[in-house]
Order: sequence, then structure tokens, then C-alpha cells
Amino acid sequence: MIITAVAVGTRGDVNPLAELGEEMIGRGHQFRILTSEAFRPLIENKGVTFIKLDTDADHVMKYLVTDYKTSLDFAKGMFRLKKENPGFMEQTLFAIKGSDLVMYGTCAAFARHAAEYLNIPCVRVFYSPMDPTRQYSLYSDEYDSDRVLKSYNGLPRGMSLMTMIALNGWRRSVGLPKWKIGSHYTEMYGRKVLTFYPTSQVLMPPDPAWGDHIHVTGYWYHPEEAAADYEEPKELTAFLEAGEKPIFVAFGKAESSELAKLQILTLEALKRTGIRAIIQAFQITEKDRINTDKLFFIDTVPYPYIFEKVQAVVHHGGNTTNGMGLRAGLPTLVIALALDQYFYGRMDHRIGCGPEPLYIRKRLCSIEEIADALKDLVSGKYDAKALEVSQKIREENGVVTAADAIENYVSKKGTGGRK
Repeated sequence: MIITAVAVGTRGDVNPLAELGEEMIGRGHQFRILTSEAFRPLIENKGVTFIKLDTDADHVMKYLVTDYKTSLDFAKGMFRLKKENPGFMEQTLFAIKGSDLVMYGTCAAFARHAAEYLNIPCVRVFYSPMDPTRQYSLYSDEYDSDRVLKSYNGLPRGMSLMTMIALNGWRRSVGLPKWKIGSHYTEMYGRKVLTFYPTSQVLMPPDPAWGDHIHVTGYWYHPEEAAADYEEPKELTAFLEAGEKPIFVAFGKAESSELAKLQILTLEALKRTGIRAIIQAFQITEKDRINTDKLFFIDTVPYPYIFEKVQAVVHHGGNTTNGMGLRAGLPTLVIALALDQYFYGRMDHRIGCGPEPLYIRKRLCSIEEIADALKDLVSGKYDAKALEVSQKIREENGVVTAADAIENYVSKKGTGGRK
């Protein structure tokens, strides 16, 4: 079997696909990933075939994460990326030709149309809830109600409207029928499309109403492998040995003036609370990056490694980072940039693994709010639940569950393409 995954996004979108690719290759299949050049080493280190898509990974981060405040901002970002690479459909067709299956996520939905043209079945991969349920939603702070279910109503129409604007010209040029406002990404060739959520069922319990084509698999990663070759700097060793377990504060590499302010505010909150912390915050200037007995600044460090050395974690709430922290049994504070991150922060709090998330898209939080959340984080009241959740996550094996589902899906009759 030949599988091609198309990924437009950040490392958190690409890394799980590379992990799945390694599993599929181990089963005797071929696996390829079409994505930005920046992710070539990550992919090839897993033994997976890399194919270049002319998309700037830094621009993806800027347009779809740091500049993203509303659904309109997201749409604008997608169209900016399309304009930067007018040949993206030709590159996609070249990449997926000869495949038995094409995988794609929200920002790479164009791959579905290329696959339709070449008569190739698809798999949807999402890192936050996209299929309607009463249980939870990106678009509602409530749970388990009809209002939650209704919050999904605009999603399929919005996706179809973006598709009509961006791709109907191309569809017409290759002889495909126009995409309509009532068209559905959830079906293809009269069959429900296999759909994966590479997250834990602890955070996203599958809805029984979804059907057996939708799988919440558990995370797609092998964190022990990521930590295996890391050599701890002697300065970090000295800091860890010099006092109580610190927390780890990770803000990633996204850049914006708002994030720069947040990082300074967080630094001030840490100083006020006196909580020991290892800090990864790339927008804090050199003059403020002063190591003390309470604070230690670090650049690149494997999260699975450092998570085993700390008592709690603060981050933006991306699916993979969030899962690694919970797997390590760490109480978690999410300071979110986007809806999906805010969703995971809310779910962390709901299951008892951390304080209520702070969401800077609503309002940049104050030093006092951050300090209060940090003190709550290390209060001890989340420790037992975080350890309980860790055990449940460790019992899941997402890559194996997903690989089994793919083999089963392709082996069944009715997978065939456009008639």
C-alpha cells in the first residue's frame, strides 16, 4: 500500500504523521509526506519519504496561529498561503499520484480534491474536534448539551464556502463538478471517510453517534525515542540539583508583539511567586535572560526529556505538547493562542489536571492573573489526577490503532474512486 499525507501546519501537525509513517513502513507499506522544507529532517529521520510543498512553515505559523483571532482571520491566512504558492495543486497531484490512500488535515483540505480527480480515497486527520457532538466543542465553553451540538452548525458551510472560492475554478478546469455549499468532506464515493483524532480519549471521549469510521486513537508519538539521545548540559544539571523541582514554561517559537508581551508578563509573574522554573521563551531578550537560583533559560530541549525532570508545565496547549505533559503526569496550565489550544486547556481543567486556561485572544492576561494561575498549578491539588490520567494515556497506543484502522479500511470493498 502507498500512502501519501499532505500537511500544512506546524511541527505539531507533521510530527504525528511521521510517527504513523514509521509504523506503516514497518508493516511493509510505503509512506510519504508532502509538506514544507523545514520538516524534511524530522520526516527523513523516521525513514519516511519527504516531498516538498512550496509553503513557508514560518508563514503558516504566523498566518494561522499568531495572527489568528477569528474564523475570518483563519480564512485570510489560508488565502495568503494559496497566493504564495499558486502551483500547490500541481505539486499535490504530482505527490499523490499512484497512492492507494491520501491523508490530510484542516489546512490541507485541497488534497481531497486532488485525490478525487485521481480516484484515490482519503483519510481525514484532525487534532481537535471537527465532527459534531453534544459532548464538547471548539466553539462553546459548555458541555453535554444541544447548544454545544449547535455550535458546529456553521463549520461545514464555512469549509464549503472557502472551497468554492478557492478551488471551484480548478475543479472546473479539470472536469470535476462544482463544489456546492451543501457538499460534504465527510463522504467520498458514497462512503464515510475514515477520520482520525490523534489525541487521548481521556480528553476527547468518542461520541457513540459518530459511527465506526471515526477513531480517537491516542497520540501518535514515541516520546522515549525523542529523549534517548539528549545530553543534559551541566548547567541544567546543576540547576535541577540546587533546589526543589521546577516547573517548565514553554512558549515555542511563534513570534508576535503580543506574545513578546506575554513572555515578559510571565517572567514577572514567576519572579513574584518565587516558583523555580525552566523557561523556553524565544522572544525574551538577552538582557532579561538571566539565570538565577530560581530561573533557568533554555533553548532547544526534547520535551519528553525535560517533562520527566519537572513538577508541572505551562505551554500554549497544542495537542501533542499537551499530551506529552499529561503522559508524564504533569499538572498543566495552558495559556492559549488559538481555539484548539484553548479547547485542550479547558479539557485539562475539566478532567482535573490543571487550572482554568488563560486565553490571550480574548484579552492579554495580567501579571496578577498569571501569578495566581501559577500558584494554583503548583498547589498540589492537581497532582493525583495528573498521575491517574498519565496511566490511562500510557495504556493507549495511537499509532498501532491508526495503522490497524487504515489496513482494515483499505481492505474492505467499496473503497474505490470516482465512477
